[in-house]
Amino acid sequence: MSQIFPVIRYTGLSAYVEAYAKGSYAYPVLSLFGAKTSVQAIAAALVSRKPEVFLSHGPERQEVWLTPGEYRMFARTLPCGAYHILVINTQALFKQCTLPSFYIVSRPGEEEQLPPRYFSFLDRLTPIPLLKCWAGWLWERGIEKGEIEALEGYRLMAYECRVDLEGLKEDLSKAIRKKQLRLSACRQAGR
Repeated sequence: MSQIFPVIRYTGLSAYVEAYAKGSYAYPVLSLFGAKTSVQAIAAALVSRKPEVFLSHGPERQEVWLTPGEYRMFARTLPCGAYHILVINTQALFKQCTLPSFYIVSRPGEEEQLPPRYFSFLDRLTPIPLLKCWAGWLWERGIEKGEIEALEGYRLMAYECRVDLEGLKEDLSKAIRKKQLRLSACRQAGR
């Protein structure tokens, strides 16, 4: 059984979409492949926010807009000869993102890596001292508080994370006082 990929089109050019993540109206991540000139032109149209870029996925056809912010493009030729470009919001790149919000992106099947990734982003971006063994608690707290929002994905899992620093400080203090989070257990685990 062959897989049919969504198709993205712009001014008579087309390429296949290998994966994407989509918020309520816009895309922070798109992975395209196909003929080099088509893929490059479509990626450039996306990043320069040109109208009339359309994605067809089954019977649906919708205009594609990127989420606000800066974008990076990572390109390479695949072994099969097709050209591939990943168009990604810099808020999903660990070393380039800033607060108040960022994206976490991963492939299906990598769910156990989400709490440690979220911890890594928080640890880098916030002035709050955090311990790695709190990763699961931080992830669950973010979901409960509505600070972590799952995005629609095709062959990707993506989350938009908005951090309430004051709320995080307060919740951490309460959890430590109530002994839900322990400092000694982290020390024994190596951090």
